[in-house]
Amino acid sequence: MAKFLPGPTVGRISGRIGASIFSHNKGGPYIRNGTKPTISTTEHAQAAKSRLAGLSASWEDESAADRLAWKVWAETNPITDRLGQSINLTGHQAYISLNSRLLASSLSTITAPPVDADPPPLYTLSVAVDIGPGDTEIVFTPSPIGASDHVVVRACVLDSPAINHVANMLRLVGTSDAEQESPLDIESMLTGRFGSLAVGQVVVVQVHVIRATTGLVSPPLRAQTTVVDTTA
Repeated sequence: MAKFLPGPTVGRISGRIGASIFSHNKGGPYIRNGTKPTISTTEHAQAAKSRLAGLSASWEDESAADRLAWKVWAETNPITDRLGQSINLTGHQAYISLNSRLLASSLSTITAPPVDADPPPLYTLSVAVDIGPGDTEIVFTPSPIGASDHVVVRACVLDSPAINHVANMLRLVGTSDAEQESPLDIESMLTGRFGSLAVGQVVVVQVHVIRATTGLVSPPLRAQTTVVDTTA
């Protein structure tokens, strides 16, 4: 479904209408022909669908007081959509949104809305990927992070450094322990999701902090590197 901002005709539009996809990048708005979407049956896609179904069912078990609390929280904590507009979720949507983040990171769900603020963001981030004897890790500050906080790593592997727009390619690869110190070894995270890597490929990582007690997240940082092999 496309989203648009009214203007003399249409001010800004994003999404699909028929066979056309409307989007924008640093060069401005553009339209491209879309392809017929396919139904994803991958293990990760099925797990995501299962999480959403389970959370929708668990919402039905929420007390009236908790549902009201989620409604009030959603009304006072708007989110920003892909057009940069501030919108309010329903209480049900807020419950699903925060808890789906927690479940995706193998963390426990919450029944009441957050009372804490967002976790502090990471200040710096770098990544190295060595398929030889060197390190495959991310290095970040501050270190360690908070006692209730976890580092969430999303990544993609590219065959060309010329690819700049990777937002739709990033995939969740892993979540750290609480109070994680830097550096964090991500070798098993990457190979578990993407398989063996090859010299010259480009690995892009996007990292944020999630608070286990609320499901709230910090703004992400992104870094990239080229895969090397330092075998002598």
